Amino acid sequence: MSPVVVGPPKPRPSWDRWGLSLALTVSERADCTRRLVGAVMFSADHRILGTGYNGYPAGKPGCLSDGACPRGQLTYDELPTGTSYVNVANPCGALHAEENLVLYVPRELRLGATVYISDEPCANCQRILSGSGIARAVWPGGEARYGVEAVAV
Repeated sequence: MSPVVVGPPKPRPSWDRWGLSLALTVSERADCTRRLVGAVMFSADHRILGTGYNGYPAGKPGCLSDGACPRGQLTYDELPTGTSYVNVANPCGALHAEENLVLYVPRELRLGATVYISDEPCANCQRILSGSGIARAVWPGGEARYGVEAVAV
């Protein structure tokens, strides 16, 4: 049942605040023992185009669900936060939320879109986002604009 408004209604959240809250909700599906990140893409007219979260590729054993990631089996003392996860002996095999999002939203829909992410994107994801056709990425405390204007499809 939908909540009933009692008293004066609260003001509606801004698109950015709402988008970030949805990205945080999407992050709950992440399949990682070390970090939960979610992303949601909105068209220029604020329609949800897709979601993504970090985890192993579809059909592969996951980190949180299956214990498949060698990094996920280490403590933070053994592998501190911020340690490289690519060019190491036991690399992370997960896709980042932004990668999963871009993989599943067709390019013609991405043009001019905004992506909301529950955490600041890494340098590689910034590169992917800048070349994906989106116009803007927003995360808590920051944003990037990529100079791609909304395109009528």
